[in-house]
Amino acid sequence: MIHSDWHIHSEYSYDASNPLETIAQNAQAQGLCRVGITDHANFNDEKFLSDLHRSVAGVKEAQKKYPFMVLGVELTPIEKPEFDYIAKTGVREGYVPPVQDTPFDIELAASKEELMALGVRYAIGASHWRVDVPKEQRSTTDREAYIKEWYRQQMWLACDERVTILGHPWYHGKGIWYEDFAVIPHSMNMDIAAALKENGKYVECNSHFFHTAMATEKFRHQYAEFLRELFEMGIPVTYGSDAHKSYGDARGQVEKYLAAAGFVDGDFAELAEKDLW
Repeated sequence: MIHSDWHIHSEYSYDASNPLETIAQNAQAQGLCRVGITDHANFNDEKFLSDLHRSVAGVKEAQKKYPFMVLGVELTPIEKPEFDYIAKTGVREGYVPPVQDTPFDIELAASKEELMALGVRYAIGASHWRVDVPKEQRSTTDREAYIKEWYRQQMWLACDERVTILGHPWYHGKGIWYEDFAVIPHSMNMDIAAALKENGKYVECNSHFFHTAMATEKFRHQYAEFLRELFEMGIPVTYGSDAHKSYGDARGQVEKYLAAAGFVDGDFAELAEKDLW
């Protein structure tokens, strides 16, 4: 059912350790036709941008031997005042969030022009943390605030020109809504779906939801059904292992839930050439 993996992190991501050679060899062993290396570019500071430059250089070298490897990037929403501070000072240290009554505006670490100049072919845009209020005001027990903020970010990502794939929609590092996906209002999902479709975006089926111990069986089936609903609305679905520490074959567990939701071989999308930069 799944023949390509568009979300993989290499040793050039700050939180990953997969050598590109290992990724390529394991992808061949799995029979994958294309793999996308999407190392993190979380902030516009020297640390993350230098990591991105190393990823670009590494993938371009690996492509000489493994032409099925595609150069991508994973971008995550950050608060605009912090982006502006880093752009001015070059560092994150010393940043003090401004006091305001409205949520911070959103930004990503690099422009599309900057990414294209490096040779990046596509971007995954994915929510990882709240950026509406300062860190000291974020409480993981406030589930409703997180849902509201994830909705805001994902709507924004679905409309941003840099985003090719909406990555792991409704991912949460602590899984605070992983018991019952129905706590996410259906209207929010339909708004996100409409924005994805209007802007010609892909949506990601991320293996995390089907492997994490934080998710209940009920949640996993609901999540697969959510992806199926988007697929039936005409939104192409890609697969992402989101591998960080090792690159094994995670598809078996994922496909079990996808099949139960109605997915069959041929349903999963490859990134079309017209959508690559």
